[in-house]
Amino acid sequence: MSRGAKRVARHIPVESGNYPYVTARVRAKKSALLTPDAYTRMLQMEIPQIARVLGEGTYKEEILSLATKLSGVDLIEVATSRRLAAVFTQIIGFSEGELRKMIGWYLDRFDVQNIKTIVRGKVFGASPQEVMDDVVAAGSMTEPFLRELAEAPSLDGMFERLDGAIYAQALEALGVKASEVRRWNQWEDLVTQLYYQNLLNVIPERTEGTRLMRGFVRREVDIVNLRTLLRLWASKATLPYDPFIDGGRDIPKAVLAEMVTMDANALAARLRQYPLTQALASRLKELEALGVGQLVRSVEKLHLLETEKFAHLHPLSVVPILDYVVRMEREVQNLRIIARGKESGLPPEVIRDLLVI
Repeated sequence: MSRGAKRVARHIPVESGNYPYVTARVRAKKSALLTPDAYTRMLQMEIPQIARVLGEGTYKEEILSLATKLSGVDLIEVATSRRLAAVFTQIIGFSEGELRKMIGWYLDRFDVQNIKTIVRGKVFGASPQEVMDDVVAAGSMTEPFLRELAEAPSLDGMFERLDGAIYAQALEALGVKASEVRRWNQWEDLVTQLYYQNLLNVIPERTEGTRLMRGFVRREVDIVNLRTLLRLWASKATLPYDPFIDGGRDIPKAVLAEMVTMDANALAARLRQYPLTQALASRLKELEALGVGQLVRSVEKLHLLETEKFAHLHPLSVVPILDYVVRMEREVQNLRIIARGKESGLPPEVIRDLLVI
């Protein structure tokens, strides 16, 4: 290729990544996710039986490696966290080019979750090992670095190690040191806002692949905002700051604060204006009667439906991979709910209502 042709090529949007190979591998992994029938059977089992069933399937390696050290709920929680990290690290490993970058950007959500987990653990006096048992090292931060944060002698010392990152930026916005924070919910919301803001900023709209990823992330912003809206609306809570995220695809951020104060009829009418929430609007009063938890879970189920629909429309893109990330993470959350529910003696039907399937 001539020098002039190379200069021109640099400015032509070209898809970069082994999409057919990665999407085929991910489809195979998705087919191994637990089915609704598998959850139904687990609800009739005791915790040791559940661990044994998991040890006979895709969680075999993690269950076997931990079975001599842990048991019960601890075994299930740590094994599922490690499996999550291992699978996502594997996907990054066999992805190439721009596809690999996009998946990595999205998986940084686990860095956000991990830092929040470590902060909560320190606030409530958990040991570093207890904190690390809940960490999923699937983002950019390595497990040794996360352990270093968990073992930091103080919150102030921990945030010194995060200087320049969104976690320190959110703290700076509060205008206090970590040791002076009394309620961390505003910091957590600021971190979430910065994560999505940065994610949308780094995804270029150069190619079809990056445009699809932007669409996926913007829809997820709608879902996160909707979950926050319904939680605040149902609890009649007010916050001294704006918890909503800019950049949603369907629901403008500007209308969300107003929607928090509406009565059920007005809110349902407003939600019917957006294709994303039309079905939810028709069930709003029914879900409200069942409590905040059912409202939030209805949004999380909507998220699964939306990601699957988007993935079906674009089978050879980054979207099926992101859909699998969402579903695999949800599977692990469901397994933890079942294990903790069993440990607490909850009836199977109560635990079932807590699942998002």
